[in-house]
Amino acid sequence: MVSGIVLDKDKTPIVSAFLKIKETGKVTLSSISGRYSFEVEANKSFTLLASYGESNIVRSVPPIKLGATKVVDLIFEKSFTLKGATVTAEGLTRTLPSVIRIEPKKLVRFANTGGFEQNLKQIGLGISTGGGELSSGYSVRGGNFDENLVYINDIEIYRPFLVRSGQQEGLSVINSDLVDYVDFSAGGFQAKYGDKLSSVLDIKYRDPDSFASTAQLSLLGANLHFENRSKNKRFSYLFGARYRSNQYLLGSLDVQGDYKPRFYDVQALLKYRLRSDLTISYLSSISQNKYIVAPQSRTTSFGNVNSALSLYIAFGGQELMQYTTIMNGLNLTYRPNPNLKFSLNTSAYNTTEREHFTVEGAYRLSELETNLGSEDFANEKRVLGFGYFIDHARNDLNANVYTASHKGAFFGKKSKWEWGLGYTNESISDKLKEWRYNDSSGYNISTTIDTSLTNQIVLDEFLKAKINISSYRLKAFVQNTRTLDTATDFKANFGVRANYWSFNEENVISPRLQFSFKPNKKFNDALKYSAQDSISKDTLKKKDWLLKFASGYYYQPPFYRELRDLNGQINQELLAQKSIHFVFGADMNFEAWGRPFKFVSELYYKHLDRMVPYVVDNVRIRYLAENSSQGYATGIDTRVNGEFIQGVESWFNVSLMQTKERLYYTDENGIEQLSEWLKRPTDQRVNFSILFQDELPNNPSYKMNLGLVYGSKMPFFFDAENRQNQGFRIPAYRRVDIGFSKVLYDKDSENRPLYLKNVESLWLSLEIFNLLEVNNTISYVLVKDFQNNVFGVPNYLTGRRINLRFVMKI
Repeated sequence: MVSGIVLDKDKTPIVSAFLKIKETGKVTLSSISGRYSFEVEANKSFTLLASYGESNIVRSVPPIKLGATKVVDLIFEKSFTLKGATVTAEGLTRTLPSVIRIEPKKLVRFANTGGFEQNLKQIGLGISTGGGELSSGYSVRGGNFDENLVYINDIEIYRPFLVRSGQQEGLSVINSDLVDYVDFSAGGFQAKYGDKLSSVLDIKYRDPDSFASTAQLSLLGANLHFENRSKNKRFSYLFGARYRSNQYLLGSLDVQGDYKPRFYDVQALLKYRLRSDLTISYLSSISQNKYIVAPQSRTTSFGNVNSALSLYIAFGGQELMQYTTIMNGLNLTYRPNPNLKFSLNTSAYNTTEREHFTVEGAYRLSELETNLGSEDFANEKRVLGFGYFIDHARNDLNANVYTASHKGAFFGKKSKWEWGLGYTNESISDKLKEWRYNDSSGYNISTTIDTSLTNQIVLDEFLKAKINISSYRLKAFVQNTRTLDTATDFKANFGVRANYWSFNEENVISPRLQFSFKPNKKFNDALKYSAQDSISKDTLKKKDWLLKFASGYYYQPPFYRELRDLNGQINQELLAQKSIHFVFGADMNFEAWGRPFKFVSELYYKHLDRMVPYVVDNVRIRYLAENSSQGYATGIDTRVNGEFIQGVESWFNVSLMQTKERLYYTDENGIEQLSEWLKRPTDQRVNFSILFQDELPNNPSYKMNLGLVYGSKMPFFFDAENRQNQGFRIPAYRRVDIGFSKVLYDKDSENRPLYLKNVESLWLSLEIFNLLEVNNTISYVLVKDFQNNVFGVPNYLTGRRINLRFVMKI
């Protein structure tokens, strides 16, 4: 055994420092007392790695005799204490309600079909399963996909505007190979973060200190990344390139055809230290997604054992979805002394999107034989209806967003002041032309047929518009974090944020506050200042609790999607949506079986007002463009994570939630009415997820990972124009992904080829997506039979697929 304690320069124990045995890949985190331990192979030297923030330690340890224990204490050359206030990464995230710090390197082995957001749905608090496994969209505590803030190194990121389904998205902008850590907040976040209603995803890319590289190849695509720092430590670079094709996964869908999805992106982060107090950095990203499909046929079986139905469609035509995104950001940071920091940020974001399709189809709705004794069991029994349709679109959108901002921070003895000013210029040009035609018994339900036009073709839906919007936004915030009582480590953060938008000339003010305290602060101090063996085992078993409360006003000024109604018209009078958050939370660091664990739980209530009603079709959100809704969201989120198996971390999440709303609408007599309480489209009452890892005790080079997700039923609304009526229910979402990996070579491998001498690790993984072959539903298509009965035909997500993944790290 090797064990010890991790300290900073001031001999203060460090909580949650990352430790790793380089040769075997075993990892752990230091405990609440700064302690760690590893079981290592006897009579063999090894390398012990420790990292905390941007600081690293590399320690070569000589062989340890069989049955012996060697004490190796690790002391960083840097102090992580500033004027009596610990500013560790763990400390910062713990004092903020709902903030969870995620390190993507801990998730690299998990089977994943869609990118970092898929793991986020299984780790982050309060995230629903909506959007499917191929989408980067996620819903947090009753909010929709558009209510989430996403930053990469302080640059705000936007989702595609025209995307309709998850399979069109390719990959998200987040490249996990480049990420150092991610802070996620599901509500009650501070004033320094922007103006959205639901959540914040704050991503920080790494600052390299030495050369490293990763190459990855699978049946879904390839990734390449490399990084380094100059010898004088003044210049560093971080580079990543990805290629992705979901053609293999899309072959499991009900719609058979010629799929040609292609996605690639290139990202780079360059940093240069001009002086000891002045640093400049440049972040650049270019990505393109091209999704082409020529559908041929679709066969979908649905219903139950008493009424089994089948829909068959023969298609013609083609669909093209393409979007190209370019992002550039420049940052200048000046730190004249340890207590003062200034930064200047500028960024330019451009997206060019094209959605062109003409798809026609003829369908047949049939009843299937359900008699088990019949020779025709499960075959077509009789035809219930048939019809013909054409869907057509020629949509082109271009959006440019330019931002300039200043942020500053002042560190006092017991407080920290932060402030910021920002200017954003937006320019959006959109050309819309969509129509849909249905014949016979109807592919969709028509609500616009004029019976007087007997000799003309009547379209079920027609949309044509040319939209150009130019506007600017002014943003500002100030906030203060201070310690009110050192006896209980009672901290408070209070701030205010302002946002003015020139398009509707609305200014909103958002006051926000957070509190946290430790009920067992004396115990924490005992851990902090005790060096080695003076703490008894009974004391170490006590729990390290932190209690939190957050509240505030959160406004979401409209962006382009909210402004455009169902007819393609812009509502310039639309106001910002409003939400008031109340969050009560507790987290606990504790040890079990001599290993670190964390428990997090939050109870929340969100009052919603001036909301814009919408419907969700797959991952496309269609707004009514009017502030006609009010409602609430309430629930509880709970998570436990830690080393259930020594050396590897696992996560268990449970969430309960309810969200409802009431809508003002005009009835058939022209009188304004208030609807009854309706479930919002994101009302998923129960969510349960597991990310679990294991390895063979006698041969840790063989590893297993398991991802399990369950989400209860969700509402689905067909008709946006009659949104005041109750919708249907999408069945519960159930999915299991599993992976098995084998470390082929690492630093400690014997008989390793000479050409692999610089390789840190080389491993192969076998992944099984949707292990149980569950037909999860994402949306519905409406069809009629000959008697005008309406049937909802489910659109299913991807089925079971096997993937091989090859990863090499240098």
